[in-house]
Amino acid sequence: MNSAPYRIRRQVFAAAALTAAVTLSGCDTTPTKGPSKPRLILLQAPAPVIPESCEASGSYFVEFTVLSDGRTGAIKAPAGPACIQQALTAWVGAFRYEPPGAQITSGVEWLMVSARKGP
Repeated sequence: MNSAPYRIRRQVFAAAALTAAVTLSGCDTTPTKGPSKPRLILLQAPAPVIPESCEASGSYFVEFTVLSDGRTGAIKAPAGPACIQQALTAWVGAFRYEPPGAQITSGVEWLMVSARKGP
């Protein structure tokens, strides 16, 4: 009796069993999580100062980096009038955070709302 077909079937079965075991072992593991970002805690944020002569409307997003010591840096001024760019850059530059210990990219959206004063 030729035992070659039996050996081949046994090898195929062993390979299939190994594949199933590896596949099923992945079901028992929990996914790994990347390192979590430190939480940003804002300590100081003065009101923005927009010159009265500045005419702007809409929302403006300012991207910046909170440095490891809590100051802000790498401030990216939004597209828009120069007076808005300057005012929002100065505003975000005055933010102070509790030192996170590492640099963290963040951002803030500012919405320009205007209304008439008085009756």
